[in-house]
Amino acid sequence: MKTITIPRLELMAATIGARLFSSVKQVLKISNIKTYFWTDSSTVLTWIIRREQWSVFVANRISEIRKLTTSEDWFHISTDQNPADILSRGCGPKQLQTRKWWQGPDWLKNSKEQWPKSAVNINEKEVEIEKRKSVISANNTEVESISSQLARRISRFSKMIRVMAWYCVSNQRPKT
Repeated sequence: MKTITIPRLELMAATIGARLFSSVKQVLKISNIKTYFWTDSSTVLTWIIRREQWSVFVANRISEIRKLTTSEDWFHISTDQNPADILSRGCGPKQLQTRKWWQGPDWLKNSKEQWPKSAVNINEKEVEIEKRKSVISANNTEVESISSQLARRISRFSKMIRVMAWYCVSNQRPKT
């Protein structure tokens, strides 16, 4: 059984987020609303932003994310600032009552220009694993004609004519 990597799980979460956004927007009949998406996965953010050939799994999900959102809508948030990570670390009901869970980090209330610029540490190895590997193969085969094969194998012209005639007649008969 093939195990699924953490970056792929995070990509699936980003895809679900984009789908949820699209569904809510459609149900509420909201067309012009500015939305921002946050991920603490620098790998997922890199896949969304870069226009490269990814593996089929990644390419299909990135394609869907790009159909539902734009790459300019996606931002990086550090893991310690990410309210979604409160649940992933295992917490009880008391921790869910915190402001961070319900309202996000304090700086989120500020204008976009005042948001902290998160330094994205890209793990190129994780990113590159999902690049589509292209295999280019050239097969240059020449098919030698029957007459050339006969000319190479038979030294006498008269014998070559007889063999060629026999070949033509046998190929004209219906096959049973």
